[in-house]
Amino acid sequence: MHQNPKPKHNHLDVYRRRLRFSSRQVAQLLGHQSTSTLSNYERGERLPGLVNALRLAIILRVPIEFLFPILYEELHEEIRTLEELAAKPVQRELF
Repeated sequence: MHQNPKPKHNHLDVYRRRLRFSSRQVAQLLGHQSTSTLSNYERGERLPGLVNALRLAIILRVPIEFLFPILYEELHEEIRTLEELAAKPVQRELF
């Protein structure tokens, strides 16, 4: 029986390859001396900070939620749930 592969945490490598950028090119555009941090991002071992996530979206020419779809969906669902809870009327005690 085949195990389902672990879902990809991001699509950084997909969009990088689609644009035919090397890891070295993207790392340099991020201002990094080596590709190790980018590799950690692509493998899902590390999440980029806001500035680098925005830089990656600009470099790879896609909205940030396309790069991190699982995280985006999790956050979206969490926030919508909290909004629904906040919108429910609070029943006050009678006594």
